[in-house]
Amino acid sequence: MVSLAGVSSKFSISSPRAWAEIDFSALRWNLARARESCGVDVMAVVKAGAYGHGLEQLARVFAEEGVAFLGVANVGEARRIREAGVGTRIYLLGATWAGEREEIVARDWTPCVSTLEEARHFSGLADAAGKRLKVHLAVDTGMGRGGFLPEDLPRVWPDLCGLEGLEIEGIGSHLPSADEDEAFTLGQMAKFGDVVERLGGAANLRWRHLANSAGLLGYPNPGCNLARPGLMLYGVSPLAGRAGDLRPVMTLKSRITLVRTLPAGHGVSYGRSFVTTRPTKVATVGIGYGDGYPRHVSGNGAEVWLRGRRFPILGRVTMDQLMVDVTSADDIAEGDEVELFGANLPVAEIAEKAGTIVWEVFTGITPRVTRCYVG
Repeated sequence: MVSLAGVSSKFSISSPRAWAEIDFSALRWNLARARESCGVDVMAVVKAGAYGHGLEQLARVFAEEGVAFLGVANVGEARRIREAGVGTRIYLLGATWAGEREEIVARDWTPCVSTLEEARHFSGLADAAGKRLKVHLAVDTGMGRGGFLPEDLPRVWPDLCGLEGLEIEGIGSHLPSADEDEAFTLGQMAKFGDVVERLGGAANLRWRHLANSAGLLGYPNPGCNLARPGLMLYGVSPLAGRAGDLRPVMTLKSRITLVRTLPAGHGVSYGRSFVTTRPTKVATVGIGYGDGYPRHVSGNGAEVWLRGRRFPILGRVTMDQLMVDVTSADDIAEGDEVELFGANLPVAEIAEKAGTIVWEVFTGITPRVTRCYVG
């Protein structure tokens, strides 16, 4: 059997082929813009690895900045934050399984509750542990993913208030179409406001929250005292033309691994979807869909940023590499740094050319891509 002992001491460790620079100063800037926009406390949404930026690292920054809550999707994410030494309150944005609830009670994480049965289970577990668990009620004003229906919640409110193991300290809902349907969104807001008032308003509900990034940037939120921004914290507005002065937090980069000149009539990449029509200088870049760069940009006019200019991607993006036409430049060389998206090439443009959304591009960047934290 071949031993690898001592390999790292004998050979130098190469720099990563692909990496994502995560700018903490831009993150703090965007958080400040979110606070200015909403004028209320903030729950920083850090689910899905903080949208692919790095869960523990960004949770620490948000904790330093004093956000009221960190919003996660599941107990696994909550665990990672606590194990990283972050003490900010954790809010579970979705429904939980029965088997997870004992840990939620023990660790004082804050769940959203969608049914009376769920509330009763949490209350029983809290009673057994000799504590009162703080919970928020989820109201389904149109998302269809979970929560009490607005017409049902006032009816079960007395039963919920009678659960001695619970402290119902908040209420929230979610806006599925704030970036697409203004009339529907305004109707949701009216429903939510009506439910809050029927339950006694601020006197009975310490936290009232409705706005995601689109809701925060595009609408007033009267009666709410907490907002749940996600995408805008990472430097992208979900509303066209409403980016303001948000700053991109992630810049995805790679390097040129090879530069060659191909003759006319030569295919580039799988399927020969692109064939050269003239002698073409082609730079190979060390990143592909195995790193999370979307394959579906292939053939759709996607570009990269290199030496202060844009250059077009040729043919199909492969698992580990992609090819770029650099015929127009004389100064391109192996090792040159390439920006796939970031300050010079908006991630929203890449998402559009891939026929997807920015959220998917961010969260699709794989663990093979080294995260480098700056600022």
